[in-house]
Amino acid sequence: MSRAKNIESAFQIKYKTKYLLFGFIIAIAAAIVIIHIILYNTNDDRYIGTTSAVLLGSSTCMALFIILSNPRNIEVQKFKLVFVGVSLWFLGEFSYTYYQIVLGIDAPYPGIGEIFYVAGYVPLILFTYRSFKTINRNGIIKHSSIVIVVTLASILPVISTIQIFSQEVNFQIQLPDIVISTITNYGDIVLLSLSILILTKLPRSNPYIYHWILFTSFLILATITDLIYLTAAIVDEEFLSKTEWTWKAMWALAYLCILASLFWYYKLIQILSENSAEYYSRLLEMSGYAAKYDNNISVETKGELLKEDQLHTDNMQDFKLVENRINEIIKGAKYEIAILFCNLTSLRISETHSILEFLKEKTRSNI
Repeated sequence: MSRAKNIESAFQIKYKTKYLLFGFIIAIAAAIVIIHIILYNTNDDRYIGTTSAVLLGSSTCMALFIILSNPRNIEVQKFKLVFVGVSLWFLGEFSYTYYQIVLGIDAPYPGIGEIFYVAGYVPLILFTYRSFKTINRNGIIKHSSIVIVVTLASILPVISTIQIFSQEVNFQIQLPDIVISTITNYGDIVLLSLSILILTKLPRSNPYIYHWILFTSFLILATITDLIYLTAAIVDEEFLSKTEWTWKAMWALAYLCILASLFWYYKLIQILSENSAEYYSRLLEMSGYAAKYDNNISVETKGELLKEDQLHTDNMQDFKLVENRINEIIKGAKYEIAILFCNLTSLRISETHSILEFLKEKTRSNI
């Protein structure tokens, strides 16, 4: 693919990012905050979890659509774990909403919602761990950094665990509550640690960076809110009841991040697949040139292979014409220039070196 086309794609991706961040995330985030403030002022807790249920349901549909629309893409199919995890969390949130809106009562704790939530940790942890292993395949993350992150992420769960066992506990009655709280706490530790490590080591040049920023933001927001909420439930229940709307809004913002992450991923694979199809057709075109000439050097600008920009020579010794034409293009170019050597094997080392040195001198770049 030409450099000019890559630049065009980069601008397209940048535009999509701007649209996503300012037109989608900020608008919905503001709406979430306003909705929760209104619910807080009206003292109506029945609908307080509705936004989370809607966002998780939308994320589930988005993940399923991505998987079904790219059945042969191995990387995309890895998102099946995300789909399962988000679906389970949606079912958990839906059960809370059903109790509050349809039945008009508080959801029991622990109840069926907690079962779905705990089950959802398994696929999400597997997906996040595999992603961490991929990023850290060359060992770029030091063991000391991993230890520090895990230690910091463990502070609140350890405090809440100590607080639980420092009180009088009736294990016969409270055992399900303790088990679910413990699994949730330490599941949050794993997800939070992995998310922070992934976020700090994302390759800045990777076009998927915004997807990963949003995905890790989802996990970081959700897990931190979980940890604070569970700790507050043990330490000060009165404080928790007064600030319930705040934590619900935080969860809703986290679920907005996963929805935006999946939406961005879908738009990005669309752009890349379109470019891949065009790239393949261009390769076929270049193969025709390579078959016709013993030595073919093509210079293209503005993403189009114009006839007057095609340089051909059957005489491997005569590169003066090539140099003159390249010189003309460099002077008149408004964009970056891509030079494709279709049949490099027909050039001797000295001749290749001569051309590259000429280009380096004319473009003042590192070739």
